[in-house]
Amino acid sequence: MDRPRATLVIAERNANIRELLRREFGREGYAVLTAGSGAEVLSRLMLAERVDLLVLDAEMGGPDGSALAPRLAREFPRVQVVLHGFAGFEADQGGVARVEKDGDFERLKRTVGDMLRPQGGNG
Repeated sequence: MDRPRATLVIAERNANIRELLRREFGREGYAVLTAGSGAEVLSRLMLAERVDLLVLDAEMGGPDGSALAPRLAREFPRVQVVLHGFAGFEADQGGVARVEKDGDFERLKRTVGDMLRPQGGNG
């Protein structure tokens, strides 16, 4: 039996980048939902059967990604968050990974894969 695919929400204010990321992560085998605003992120998380990880545009509006991250940690503690933003974006959010937007989608994909990989018991 196949292992269930992880479900991602790609939250990106730029529709072209959002679609690019949807296709890239879809090719990687993830189920992908998209959102273009903070309000849409909350809607996707409330209505989706399961979401494993959120790639969140740090500069997205309504509410913005940086302000949304702490709320998500409180209301959806099982959803891992990757804050994706340009150089100098707010970096004092605890409990979230950060990836700078610099066009290197491989780094973003590696970070997502690392976060979703089951953790070993060597600790």
